[in-house]
Parts: sequence; C-alpha cells; structure tokens
Amino acid sequence: MLGATHRGILMFLRSAHRRVIVAVSLTALTVTMAGLLPVANATDSAVTWVPGGSKTCPPVPANQDPADPVYYDFVSSYRSACASRENWDRVFSDATASATVDGRIRVSVTASVALAGALASLKVGDKEYIASGGHGASLQYAFHAWQAGEQATECYNPTQAGSRLDDMGFEPPFHGPSTSALYRLATTGTTIRTAVRPAMYMERGDKTLGWNSCAAADHQPNRQPYSAGLSPYWLSTEVRMAPDHGLAGLENVIKLSAVLDSEDEYHEHFSAVLVAYLQRDFTATYTYDPATGAVNRFTGDLTTLLPSIRCTADGAYCLGMYFPAANHPGAYYYTMTREPFAYNAFLGEHTVQMTAPTSRVGEGAKTRLRYDNYLVVGDLDRVTGTLGEVHRRVAP
Repeated sequence: MLGATHRGILMFLRSAHRRVIVAVSLTALTVTMAGLLPVANATDSAVTWVPGGSKTCPPVPANQDPADPVYYDFVSSYRSACASRENWDRVFSDATASATVDGRIRVSVTASVALAGALASLKVGDKEYIASGGHGASLQYAFHAWQAGEQATECYNPTQAGSRLDDMGFEPPFHGPSTSALYRLATTGTTIRTAVRPAMYMERGDKTLGWNSCAAADHQPNRQPYSAGLSPYWLSTEVRMAPDHGLAGLENVIKLSAVLDSEDEYHEHFSAVLVAYLQRDFTATYTYDPATGAVNRFTGDLTTLLPSIRCTADGAYCLGMYFPAANHPGAYYYTMTREPFAYNAFLGEHTVQMTAPTSRVGEGAKTRLRYDNYLVVGDLDRVTGTLGEVHRRVAP
C-alpha cells in the first residue's frame, strides 16, 4: 500500500493464479526460515475453502458493475459467511468485539481471518463504515522501508491484510485466504488481539508491475521470507472497546494499538500507515482542532497535523481519527478521495489515515515501533465533542 492507495481487486482482470494455501505447512516453513517465522500455536486442521461456498453467503450478484449498489454492497460490506477461515495450514474464526452507546446503540468491530486480522467491519447499529473489498482495503496497517536516495515503493510494502495476488483468480467479494501469516486472533472481554507476519503487498514472485512500474524482484532479496510472499516483520495489534479501553463514558471510542518488530536489514527511512477505507457514501471531510474546538470542512486530499474526520454527506455517520502527537513525532493525518478507476477496481477510495515516518530502522538500529490511535464514531457533533475529550484525557 503506497500511501492510502486502494490496491483493488481489479474485477475485470482475471488471473490464472490461485494460491493453494492448504498445501503449505507454516510450521514446516518455519524451519527453512531460520527463525524468521515464529512457531505456530494453532492446531486446527485446514479445510478446503470454496469462495461463495457457505450456505449463508448470498450468491454473487449477476450484475458485477461496481456502480450497481447491490454489487458494491456485496463486495464492500464484510460478511464472515462469505470469507475464508483458513490461513496457511490453520483455521481460525473471525473475532468481533462490541460496546453499547447511550444504552441502546451497538458499535461493533470485526477482525477478519481472510484479511489476517485487519478490521473488515466497523458498524454503528446496522450502518457499515468500512469498505472491505479485497486485501488492499479495510482498516489495516501497512509499512514502507527504503534507503537514502530512494523513495518508498509499493514493491517493498509489508501489508497486514495480505498481498495483491490474494485477490487474483477469486470470485467476489474477494475475501479468500491471505498470504500474511496469522498466528493469533482472539477476543477477551471487549479486546481483540492479533499477531501476524505481514505479506509483501507485491510478492517477490509477482510478475505484475506495481505502482510507478516497480518490479518486486528488484526490491526484495531472493531468499526467505520474501520467497514465501512474506516480510521480515512481526505485527501485534490490540483493538479495545469500552470498557477495556479505559476511557469511562466514551463508549463510542475504539482504541487501536500496534507493536511492530523488525527483523529486516537496516533502512534509513521507514513509514507506517494506519488507513481506514470507508464506504463510498462517506464523502464529507473535516478537520478538528482540539486546542480551539474549530471544525473546518474541506474538499480534496489533505495532509494535516489536525485530527481528521470523514462523514456521510448529512453528517449522521462519521469516523474521527486521533493519535497523541507527542508520542508519534513527525506523524500526520492524510485524507484521500479518489473517483472510480481501474487501479481501485472502479470502487473509488474514501480514506482517512495516520502516517508515521521515522528513520534508521532495522538491524543495528530501532527494531521495535509502537503506534496508538483512537477512532471515534457518531454524528458530526458527537465525534467532534468526543475527539476533544479524548485529547484532554490521553495527550501527554
């Protein structure tokens, strides 16, 4: 994922590639990687997954035009019944946590096995916020590492949900098994925890050129874990809802925390992204200044140091993003809007994200990085008021 770019499903391009996940043992792969992969602790046996094979998954709409609301909803609104439970040689179940706001409104998040623990769904009541079609969307973490004199590239891009190839050859809604190696997906109370070895979004063996015509084989060494489509990073995440997040009275807040451990060689430059792809009716964008309470609407893309909000046009449903700036020096918010075109599978892109750049990461330098974010849901007034309260409580 380069910036917030949605690496789409490219529904109109069908590849002969189909990843045979169950044919490879992750435990066996551990031996060949000389410790680059931790030993799996799941013991379930894998089963064959057939896209759309669940009895409770609705059939794929006959009209596969992304402009059709029925087809858009089928692809972009996550349904566990339409998604794989397999990851390499193991089977998990999706994890959902929820809280009740104002004693009556359920807010829920679902971490998907098919997307290696990325958040495929965030609902307020029955309203779905997240656009989850394919392994390049949803709400997930992605990273870039590059050397001095170079630029960040999609061809060296560890990505939580999986790789580009994970969508090739599969039928809608493109929630087949992920290349990212999932080791933990568990719920305790209102907390979801994951542990994952992120895939490279452009796998080393992928012959398709990435963004700006990069070739993955030019950027990734010919050795493990790259040869397996994986990255030399280990990502552990926590998603905490009320009351586990410790913010009493703020049931409309979701706390996201992540720790990234690097086993990579030294890189002069490094960047982390937490990006939320929202449904295409989230067209209105705002910034919020916690120092003054000012709310400003804007259009187009924006890079800013102010917490950012994306809403439906009427302001009834909004998602605000906040991070403690003092804990993430150099980090910023980025909001992006893209009309439908081939690169985003004609679904469009409506994102809000945190980008956290740093330097000197890898062997002989920093090998552990931490990220903390807060998501706030509700209507525009509720979100701005809650963002102010979150800032007062958590800013150092």
